[in-house]
Order: sequence, then C-alpha cells, then structure tokens
Amino acid sequence: MHFWDYDYGWAGSIHNLFQKTDVGSHVMKDNFLHYKLIGYVIYSMQPWFYSPFKGEKVGLPKYKAHWNFIQSNKKTSMERTFGMLKGIFKILLKRIDIPLCHLPNLVMICICLHNMCIANLNGFDMD
Repeated sequence: MHFWDYDYGWAGSIHNLFQKTDVGSHVMKDNFLHYKLIGYVIYSMQPWFYSPFKGEKVGLPKYKAHWNFIQSNKKTSMERTFGMLKGIFKILLKRIDIPLCHLPNLVMICICLHNMCIANLNGFDMD
C-alpha cells in the first residue's frame, strides 16, 4: 500500500483535525467524487467518509457488524503501511536531531521513497 497524501502540523488529539487538512477540505467540497475515505468512529458517516458503526459486535445488526469488520481490515492495512514506512526508515522511530522546520521535508522524502519502493517492489516483503 502506498501513500496518496499526507499532512503535518496537527500533533495530538484534535477532533476537528480532518477539516484542517487539505484532503479534508477538498473532500468536503466534493472534489473527490469517486473516492471514499475511511476513518475512526469519532467522525460521523458522510457520503465521502466511511466510519464504523458505534457499538459492540454482539449488539449490532449483522450488516453493521460486517461493515465494522471490513472497515477494521482497512484500518489494519493503513497501520501496516505506516509500520512498513517506520520499518524501512528507522530514523522515524527515534528522536530526530534536525531543526523542526526540516522535519516535514524529511517525512515527505521517506514517504516518496517508500512509494517508489512499492512501485518497483524493491526492498519490501509484501507478505
């Protein structure tokens, strides 16, 4: 899996984070007509944004529990992609001693190299 976009500068737990990103603002203006984003339960379901249904598997109707299972698998894929990025670029796992203003460029370079490796199937065990 590769990265399509990234945003930075909003550390911590911010509930309206999505609205502050470039991707979020474009999606909310219907600029991604045939794309859907997958998110967490704290965000409400929208035509362009899929989130899991609230509740436990046992108490949900079968179709809602099934959707939560599918959504959870997609979330796992996203987490695996971040794990691959950090596994290859170990610099992202530790304290980085560069000026803070250069950190977004470092992350962007790692993401670009990650995507290039995925595109060429170099350096990754896909299993």
